[in-house]
Amino acid sequence: MAHDPHAAVAHPPDAPAPAHGGGHATVKTYVNVAVILVVITAIEVATLYVPGIPKALLVISLLLMSAAKFVLVVGFFMHLRYDHNIMRSLFIGPLILAICIIVALMALFSAFILLPR
Repeated sequence: MAHDPHAAVAHPPDAPAPAHGGGHATVKTYVNVAVILVVITAIEVATLYVPGIPKALLVISLLLMSAAKFVLVVGFFMHLRYDHNIMRSLFIGPLILAICIIVALMALFSAFILLPR
């Protein structure tokens, strides 16, 4: 009888489950994250068409929604959620810096007008 390397290995019921490197989400989690990303994107687009929103509130809400999407994509699809804390800080620190630079440049050049209203 030939040995099948892909055959399932039986483990005694009292033995601990083998470690497989762990640290990854399930397919259901990825689908849920994708649905959340679609909803946030739809809210972002809809926000641009709501009349009467103060420009500062519009910019702040768009930046916050973009940051939330960034955290979800980096955390789940790039598996940063399961990495060491130092790896998270390498992404979050530049994100905060980028947001501050964008807001400062927009304030400097009075560019809070995103769409003609």
